[in-house]
Amino acid sequence: MLRALLLSLSVLAGLVLASLWPNSLVAETSANRFSEYYDQIYQVRVFSPEAGSKSSIGSGFQVTADGLIATNYHVVSDFVQRPEKHQVEYRSHTGETGSLELLDFDVVNDLALLRIDQPADRFFSLSGDTRQEPSSAQSKGGLVYALGNPRDYGVTLVQGFNNGLVAHSYNDQLLFSGSLNPGMSGGPTLNANAEVVGVNVATAGSQLSFLIPADKLINLISVGRALEQSDYQDEIATQIKQWQRPRLQSLIDEPWPTETFADRELFGEIRKDFQCWGDTNSDNVNRSVAWTNRNCQTANQVFLSGRLNIGQLLFSFSEQESIKLNRFQFAQTLSPDMGADNQSNFENSTSFKCKTGFLDTQQKGQYRRINSCIRAHKKLHGLFDSLLLVEVNEGLTSFLAHLSIAGAEPDQIKALNTKFTERVQ
Repeated sequence: MLRALLLSLSVLAGLVLASLWPNSLVAETSANRFSEYYDQIYQVRVFSPEAGSKSSIGSGFQVTADGLIATNYHVVSDFVQRPEKHQVEYRSHTGETGSLELLDFDVVNDLALLRIDQPADRFFSLSGDTRQEPSSAQSKGGLVYALGNPRDYGVTLVQGFNNGLVAHSYNDQLLFSGSLNPGMSGGPTLNANAEVVGVNVATAGSQLSFLIPADKLINLISVGRALEQSDYQDEIATQIKQWQRPRLQSLIDEPWPTETFADRELFGEIRKDFQCWGDTNSDNVNRSVAWTNRNCQTANQVFLSGRLNIGQLLFSFSEQESIKLNRFQFAQTLSPDMGADNQSNFENSTSFKCKTGFLDTQQKGQYRRINSCIRAHKKLHGLFDSLLLVEVNEGLTSFLAHLSIAGAEPDQIKALNTKFTERVQ
């Protein structure tokens, strides 16, 4: 009996080792195979001479023979926002250091191009086929390899699967089933042919990360320009407008599918990039006020700096009804408010200017109030943030509808506010 048990345990241990061995062997083989490309991968560092320290670290990789280095915009964002206070440097896998020149960037797709004065002899090939068509050699589910030069640990390889384009996103992003390490942002992800299929951009933890498709990098390279530092902010404003214009116009022009909320005919996930969450206290038998909430927002926003992001679209509904309170008591519980959903400060934007108006109502004891606020971006001329709050009070019930738009032009803000107000009345 004991011999049989020991034999079974031995067989089981052998099976476990056999199942683990191929994975470790594949990882080791992959690391050895791609080691020949390590000289084309750099650590990209933004350095503050005044502070005497690094302000950000990421990765970059060579994409042309004459020394173009690709990375993420967010890796060099401190330099873009304050070029007079920062420098951009590289560190090679062998420890050599030097300066980098920023040529161009794409804030929407989080990409940047730099130039190194002493390029490597070889550079990475970019795959133009990243849209994940079924017939593609690099199809959904294909094994890919993310490379980067994080911190001071040398070149790192992370193996995972390409899961195709992210579903709830207005911008194209690839979902990578691997956990990118801090500092790998801006590094390349390669297919089995050692072609770049994406640029590492972010991790969501639990073996989920995101890549920028290589065709976005190809588009940026094809522009072929070197921006002047004095033009950085105007260029950012132009890129935001070119991205926001069609994004918002489709919301203005296209109908919003109707969804019921608290017996009201409203709306929810009005486009694929919106996701909604709801909550209620209906399970609380001792409640004095019944409430139901719905919050919907887009998955995409644009990081511009540690003090500023832009592009958020968010709306919410809240219905409250008195269960045990009289009108006066119920009114005391109401505190309608709204706030900006994007990060900014006085350096980047003005204070909000607000106004209040009332809508006509035929019912006694009911009032409908609209609060609208707007602020301007100081450096991004022609772009504004908007807040809208529609409040309907019917004595023992209260309904709130809130719309927040970050980084849009005035005509589209007005059109969206008008459409939203008409739909929620």
